[in-house]
Amino acid sequence: MTPFEAYSKYLAYKMHFTQEGYDIVKYNGKVKVNSQSFDTRSDKYMFHKLSKVKDLDNFLISNMLEDPKVWVGTLFEDKCKQVYTQHLKRIQALTYTFKNDLKKLNDDFDSNFKPVEGRYPPLLKLYRQGEVSLETLIILDDILGYTKLWDRAIGDPILWPAVRMKIVKYKPFVTFDRKKMLEIVKSQYI
Repeated sequence: MTPFEAYSKYLAYKMHFTQEGYDIVKYNGKVKVNSQSFDTRSDKYMFHKLSKVKDLDNFLISNMLEDPKVWVGTLFEDKCKQVYTQHLKRIQALTYTFKNDLKKLNDDFDSNFKPVEGRYPPLLKLYRQGEVSLETLIILDDILGYTKLWDRAIGDPILWPAVRMKIVKYKPFVTFDRKKMLEIVKSQYI
C-alpha cells in the first residue's frame, strides 16, 4: 500500500464515522482526493508509516470508533495500539462477549430496551458504563430493531444520537451468525 492509498483510506474512514451522508461501503471507500493535495501536506510522512500497518482497515475502524476525529499522528501512540488490540479480542471472541454481555442484562428481557419517561433504557446505561460492548448493541438491534423505538422515546438530543450514529456506522463491519446469536438470546431468556 502506498502512503497516498493509506491517506485515502484514512480520509474515507474518517468521513464514514463523522458524516451522516457518507457511507464507505456504499461508495467503496472512494473519496475526492488527489496526489497533488497529498504532496503538499506537512504530515504526509505519517501516512508513509500508516501504509505499513498490516491490518489497516480494522486498525482504523477501532480507533475511529474511539475517536472519529483522530489525527493521523495520534494513531502511533500506545493507546491506539491498545484500542486496536482490544477491538480484535472482542471481534475474535464475539460469541463469548455476547453471552457475557447478556448475563449483565435484567432478567425481564423486554425491560432492558424500554425507555421510561424519556430516560435511558438499561441497555444503553450498561453500554455507557462500559459493561456491554457496542457489538452487543448492534447484534441485539439486528435481532430486535430497538433503535426505532429509542429514536421516538429518548428525549436526549446529544447522547443517544451519538450512540445511534456509532451503531449505524459500525454495523456494516460487524459480521456474525444471526441465527446463532438469536439462539443464544432464546436460551438465556426463554
